[in-house]
Amino acid sequence: MKRLLALSLALVGFAQEPAAEKLLLSFEEDEIKKLVEAFQLERKEAKDSTVSVGKPFFLYPNWTLGKIKASHGEWSLGLGVARWSNVEATRSPLLKPPPDPQKLYGVFRDNYAPILNTCGIFRKLMPMDWSDAEVLRLDVFAVEADSTVRVQLEDEEIAPPIVRNYVVKAEQWTTLEVDLRAAAKARKLDLKKMATLSVAVVKSDKKSKGFNAWVDNIRLAPVKASAPYPIVRDDSPLDLPDYYRALSKPAPPTPPVAPDRSPLSVEKPILIILDRPGVVYKGGFTDASHVGWAAAFDNKHLLVGFRDGSDAWTLQSLDGGQTWKGLDGGEKPTNVPLNVASDHGAGRGDVIGESADVLVLSNNGCGGASRATLRFFSHKLAFGAQGWKLEAPVLVTCDPRHCVSNQSIVRGPDGRLWLGYGEVGRLGTRQSNVQYSDDEGATWKASREGTSGVVPGTIWPDKRGIGFTYQYEEPCLAPLGSGVACIWEEHRQGEGPTSLKWARFDGKTWSGIEDIDAGPVTGAVRPRMHAVSVGGKEIFIASGLRNGIFRWRDGKWTKEPVEVPLGARLSVAGDKTVMAFAVSLKEKNVIQSWQRRPDGTWTGPRELAREEQPITKGLNGFFYPGLVVMAYAPSNFVPVAWTAQGQKCIKFMRVPVER
Repeated sequence: MKRLLALSLALVGFAQEPAAEKLLLSFEEDEIKKLVEAFQLERKEAKDSTVSVGKPFFLYPNWTLGKIKASHGEWSLGLGVARWSNVEATRSPLLKPPPDPQKLYGVFRDNYAPILNTCGIFRKLMPMDWSDAEVLRLDVFAVEADSTVRVQLEDEEIAPPIVRNYVVKAEQWTTLEVDLRAAAKARKLDLKKMATLSVAVVKSDKKSKGFNAWVDNIRLAPVKASAPYPIVRDDSPLDLPDYYRALSKPAPPTPPVAPDRSPLSVEKPILIILDRPGVVYKGGFTDASHVGWAAAFDNKHLLVGFRDGSDAWTLQSLDGGQTWKGLDGGEKPTNVPLNVASDHGAGRGDVIGESADVLVLSNNGCGGASRATLRFFSHKLAFGAQGWKLEAPVLVTCDPRHCVSNQSIVRGPDGRLWLGYGEVGRLGTRQSNVQYSDDEGATWKASREGTSGVVPGTIWPDKRGIGFTYQYEEPCLAPLGSGVACIWEEHRQGEGPTSLKWARFDGKTWSGIEDIDAGPVTGAVRPRMHAVSVGGKEIFIASGLRNGIFRWRDGKWTKEPVEVPLGARLSVAGDKTVMAFAVSLKEKNVIQSWQRRPDGTWTGPRELAREEQPITKGLNGFFYPGLVVMAYAPSNFVPVAWTAQGQKCIKFMRVPVER
């Protein structure tokens, strides 16, 4: 009885004491100094008693701090009106972003208004573990007019972010409150691994000459903690929007025409002239080193793609390579408007199996670093009865915080499309993501619902510093069972040598990351990895850093009995015959091929072509072979294309499968 009485008195005493709050950010001198020193930022004093802090790729746009208003201490952060969800801000009239991503990520698109954005610097300023708190609070002062203020939260994996919008009365301090427990329950927000906090004014009833609002005193609190200013909440539902929910299983596409796949004999390369009347290439050069593809539906229907520095172009043949036209039937190649430097802002292009559709990824123009925005799109060349047709770009994801210059897209046996790519994520470090599509690329979903699609374990820690780099992981996908295998070459600076890794996804759960024993690094070719699957049961990989071909079957990796140089491209003809293609490292400018026999031995090397000029191009310590191969080809031949430096032409070859 005495113990119960003592406990009751203790509880009464606790209830009478004010609940404690935990300060996260108040923008005071010590915090500013910590921020500047941690990231070597520029600090500029202005005549209007404000201080600008930032530099390219960090705090983008810069933070502007002032002693003009403050609810805590002396300083607060100025906010301007961000352009929220304006379709006109996209860089191409073809782009039509869907409503949900536009509403949830549009505040950052092509926007230079002052906002609070902590992407990449969050954990240098505040703790990542918020699990002891019930609510997040922050004070906002709207200048001259009522305003709508948005607060956005992310943990390491969640997508889309937790978004709350608040109407704030003018000329008074107001406390905005985010219910963290509700977000954790409805959207599984991981309060132990918080990663970003963003605040922006998205609407104001009057255009201010200076800042539209000031934000201050960001803190964690119990829900019953007292507050000196009126508290405003957003009680709208936190449910995951339908756009981000999983799709149903697809059906493999039906061929639009009956294919002609009669046996072919060995033939000479087909010469495709690119220097055509009326065509002006923006980059002043043409090649297939960074963006390009060789596609074939059958013997007659052929497609080739190449880049000119900032865009991609394509030509098709409907008569087996005798004539090459644009998709409209004219002499000019058809432009695939990537709108970005193709050496660091676009994928190389992938042919999606025997359907011969082509998908190319691009950032639609770099929108700067550290912002999650509507910028990562896919461009589809769909094969039909009349040949290929360029469709309108489709939004893939808003998660990358910088450019993305790699891609791997494959079709599973059930028809599902799988997409893998490396990016700089919300911690300002590298990671690998996997998406899928069950509607032929019309929409893309995260491999795990409610997340960015990140492969668990691939997020680099920020202990060794962050950086919104132009170099990313280059994961390569291969169908495996009902899911997909993700394979990549990984090098974490300061943490040992490059290692070959992989993980497997069964459609619901990712396996742990495992090492593949593939021998020493012998060079550097991009893309760093090529992989193909036979029947969804057997995987073959060719590294851009190591010689040889490696095979996975029945739970183990082995090295194939063939000497193939690093940087080889692989293909599976008719889901049965594995072939390899490479630019020789021993003989300059020679393209060779190898074919795997049913007994596991290999034929080759066989010389396909010899050029006088280099077929590879060097950049940033890597070689980029101007050689493209269809990874999953018709049963009777593999289409291969290449460019040599200084030549305004492409060579295209139908390499027959030896029987």
